[in-house]
Amino acid sequence: MFFHENDIISLYLSSLKKLDEVNSEKQKLTLYVHPQLDYVFTINDEIQHIEKYQNLYHDMLVHLPMSFIQNPHNALIIGGGSLFAAYEVLKYTSIESLTLCDYDQKVIELMKKYYVHANIVVNNPKFRYIENEGIDFLKKVNNKYDIIINDCFNLSQASKASKIDLFYLLSSILTEDGICCDIIYRHIFDRKTTLDTLKKLSTYKNTAFSLVAVPEYPGVLHIETMWGNNKNLFQKQTQIINEYQKDAIAKNKKVFEYYNPQYLSYYLYLPPYITKQFTV
Repeated sequence: MFFHENDIISLYLSSLKKLDEVNSEKQKLTLYVHPQLDYVFTINDEIQHIEKYQNLYHDMLVHLPMSFIQNPHNALIIGGGSLFAAYEVLKYTSIESLTLCDYDQKVIELMKKYYVHANIVVNNPKFRYIENEGIDFLKKVNNKYDIIINDCFNLSQASKASKIDLFYLLSSILTEDGICCDIIYRHIFDRKTTLDTLKKLSTYKNTAFSLVAVPEYPGVLHIETMWGNNKNLFQKQTQIINEYQKDAIAKNKKVFEYYNPQYLSYYLYLPPYITKQFTV
């Protein structure tokens, strides 16, 4: 069996075997297995993650913004039903609560059926799951968060469609040292989406960006955006602020699969061909 997305730049996978399929009231969930890449999860025939690649995405999505926050206590993830991002957040001993808002509980149930990490997350007393539309949830939030991770929708397009400035809405529920993180929903070759997002973020004083490789997503190359109230957040930051990451360095502990906190400036480096195309 083979699979590819209906996109002009997409990954082609062969030798797939369908392992499970769930048609919830909201969407079609399919889990395949690949002989080299292990589980491949799709929603409505769009790849959500490939097991052997997922750390390339989730390590950057979580640990790069965390490096700027000394001791994060409260975290919010919008989307992320695969629970990979939640699993990475809960590695931080300072975390007191993690709220995850996702559209469909059936995703959580499917992950629990096949993944050890998913069961670890849902059984953690710090974890709270809310089944809701992301924008509906954000309209009603009264809490403040040290880190907010968007693993759900295209912020630029969703802001236009809903007529709500989601960048502002997210930043308004940050703590004094809080950071929002989002990997732009489209790849760098989709100039319009990328430029729209960067233009919006240019109005924020505290920002940083990184070029991220996401092999299973169309276009492969994406830009990670970070913005918020945190004064430690800037493009040329070279010092790790996070205490958990500092401890990992001091004790030479390998606590992340791909991310290495010793190379912060490397992650924040933007190649000339990126800076030539985009005003950052």
